[in-house]
Amino acid sequence: MCLLYFLSAVRVIQPYRVVSINGTAQVQCFTQPQPSYNQIKPSYDQSPPYPYPIPEEVRVTLLKGLHGSQELCSSILNFTEQRETGVEREGEVQCSAKLSGGAVEMTVSGLKPTDTDMYRCEIEVFYPPPYLRLTGNGTLIHVLDSSDCPVQGAQRETGDEEDDNEGDERMASVSVPVVVLVILVMFVLIIIIYFQTVQCERGKREIVRPVPGGPYKVEAVAFSSKEIV
Repeated sequence: MCLLYFLSAVRVIQPYRVVSINGTAQVQCFTQPQPSYNQIKPSYDQSPPYPYPIPEEVRVTLLKGLHGSQELCSSILNFTEQRETGVEREGEVQCSAKLSGGAVEMTVSGLKPTDTDMYRCEIEVFYPPPYLRLTGNGTLIHVLDSSDCPVQGAQRETGDEEDDNEGDERMASVSVPVVVLVILVMFVLIIIIYFQTVQCERGKREIVRPVPGGPYKVEAVAFSSKEIV
C-alpha cells in the first residue's frame, strides 16, 4: 500500500509540444519530485522530497502514441559515471539521453514528417532498488518537412519585400509634394511672363501714338515757268 502511494506521488512531466527541424527533436522529461543528485535544496522549495534512493542507472524510452506501447528508441544512462551505457534504435531513428537541469533530455534524430505524433517518456530505474517504471504525460513532436525548414529565408524575403514596399511608399509620399511644388513654380512663371508680355505691348502702343502739336504737313505747290518770268 505504501509503495502504491509513492508510485502515485512520483510522476514524469513533459512539454506539450516540440518542433523537429532537420529530423531532430529534443524532449525533456522531468521527474516530480526531482531527485537531489547531491544538490542542496533551496529553502523556498516546499515540494516533497524524492521518496526513493537517488537513481544511478536508468533506461529512458520514447513510446509512440498517447496510449500505445510501441517503442521508438531508448537509451540507458548511468548517473554515477555521467554517461550513456547503451543505445537502442528502431530503424533510422536514434536516441541519445543526458541529464540536463534536473531533467532527462532525449535527443531524437532521423525523424520524418510521417513520424509526427504524441510521444511519452518512460523512465525505468534499474539501480538502486526498487525497480520503478514511470511514464510521462506525452509530448507532440511536430516533424517539419524539408520544404518547410527554410523559414528564416522566407522571413528574410518577406522582410525585403516589406522594405521595398516601405521604400516605394516613402518615394511616393515625397514625390507628390515635389510635383505640386513644380506645378506651382511653373504657374507663377507663366503669370510673370504673361504680365511682362502685356507691359511690352502697352509700351509699343505708346511709342507709335502721334504727339499733339507736332510738325505741320506742307502741301506741294506747282509753279509754272511763265509765272517765274
